[in-house]
Amino acid sequence: MTGKEFEDIVTRQCRRYREKGLACIGRYGVQAIRTSPTDIMTIKSLPDFEGLVPKLPNQVIFDAKVCSQASFDLSPFRDRKKRQLEHMLERSRYGAVCGFLIHWPERKLKTKTEPEATWWFPVHFQYRFWIAFEVAETRRLTRADCEEYGTEVQWIKNRPDLLSLFQKLGIDL
Repeated sequence: MTGKEFEDIVTRQCRRYREKGLACIGRYGVQAIRTSPTDIMTIKSLPDFEGLVPKLPNQVIFDAKVCSQASFDLSPFRDRKKRQLEHMLERSRYGAVCGFLIHWPERKLKTKTEPEATWWFPVHFQYRFWIAFEVAETRRLTRADCEEYGTEVQWIKNRPDLLSLFQKLGIDL
């Protein structure tokens, strides 16, 4: 599964939640500024999704990613995608539930097979992981990091069960 395919699955799932009145989660829009009467410049993007879930007083913000490698390189979040991470870290200071929804496809190695798995990896300004990232002690996100800090996301009918995820995170729905 590609990142685009995963984002499309998540988008359709969020649309279903909205149609059923269960949550209002959608894509962040593209932002742009007019630099002259005829020129428009796009601004580096925010995370993929944001919204509200009933009984959750604050915003939910997340980026959907697919990683087919042994680890997820976080270096783009130091430069060209820095705005996305900074946005989530700042919003987490005010109670927003922020994270990466990261899908790890099955990986067949010489001696073992790593199973397909989807994780919610929290982005919060007080998490030890993000403090280590800030001082360049951490450069990559691994499956082991997801197991240590994250919450596994179950799938129902080929879709991630985001509402159950929020219940696991302690959000009473």
